[in-house]
Amino acid sequence: MSKKFLYGILLMALPAIAGAQAVDYSINGQVKGLKNGEVELSSYDIRTRVSQQLGTAKITNGKFTAKGHLAGAQMVSLNLKPGNWGTQFFINGGTINVQIDTTGAQHYDYTKYGMQKGASLKAVKVTGSAGQTDFERYQKAGAGTDREAVAAKQLAFIKQYIGQKPSSVAGPYMLNQYYLFNTDLPLADFESMLARFEGPAKQSVYFSNLQQEVDEIKAVLPGQLAEDFTLLKPDSSKFTLSSLRGKYVLLDFWASWCKPCREAIPHWKEVYARYKYKGFEIVGVTNDNKWDLWKKAMDQEKMDWIQVADEFPVKNMPARIVTKYKSRTIPLYVLLDKEGKILVKTDNKAEIDQKLNTLL
Repeated sequence: MSKKFLYGILLMALPAIAGAQAVDYSINGQVKGLKNGEVELSSYDIRTRVSQQLGTAKITNGKFTAKGHLAGAQMVSLNLKPGNWGTQFFINGGTINVQIDTTGAQHYDYTKYGMQKGASLKAVKVTGSAGQTDFERYQKAGAGTDREAVAAKQLAFIKQYIGQKPSSVAGPYMLNQYYLFNTDLPLADFESMLARFEGPAKQSVYFSNLQQEVDEIKAVLPGQLAEDFTLLKPDSSKFTLSSLRGKYVLLDFWASWCKPCREAIPHWKEVYARYKYKGFEIVGVTNDNKWDLWKKAMDQEKMDWIQVADEFPVKNMPARIVTKYKSRTIPLYVLLDKEGKILVKTDNKAEIDQKLNTLL
């Protein structure tokens, strides 16, 4: 198995979008382990990583009732306070009953990362939500420890589910969840499943995000023109990718903290020495958000080619340019032709070597 470093963060709940079928809900809850407090319902946008509060309710003598209106069926987060006890479940509308026991909850503390501490509830029973029941079936279908076997069972479940309930918003939500951990899903399968959704499912933000993902994948396939960018070099001067038109260009996405990235540098030194006078250039794009670590690594590695720093315009979001290439890991290598079109996108040095040997 190749060594690759994951730089993305995977998150789950999403809000609904305009055009979806609005739903009214009433949640009757019982809580064991928290007599009095407050319930907070919220949604989470995976693309902006922004939470949106949907409503609150008081917990009195271990019971609460939360009523509200949603723009569409969706997965929501429920937090109990004090203590920040959290869980998630699907709301389709109507009356939902939730039984919660704080016993056995998994506690966490992310305060050193600028986030919260709290506990993930493990003993939660939800009735009255068809979407939640279906999602729990999806989870059970993927039980097991063999990752490939689990993924195969989950994908089979989703395909069957879409055939049975093409309008259910739970369907694109499941596919979102599957794709978060299986980004190697073949594009043909991806598009085939999306084409089968109907009605509310197709109007949901889950479908919208999946369709956007497909469009972005297509935008960086071989033959597509690489999007131009301007980034800063170590001396803070600007570098623009299109300034290298007329040369073959290798984009090397790396970072000071990425061991396999740095282990590959001696190889790229040999490649650069072999082809740099034949119309070839390398552009190293660091995933470092701390320039002192980036500069220290460059001083140690002594790379002769162009170096620029990727940008992090949104806090806690992945870097801007590498994200466009739809890879959650580095190293990542993208070879461009003289017109700036993508020839190869891979994490395998040998594929780049083979193509360069053919070209130069």
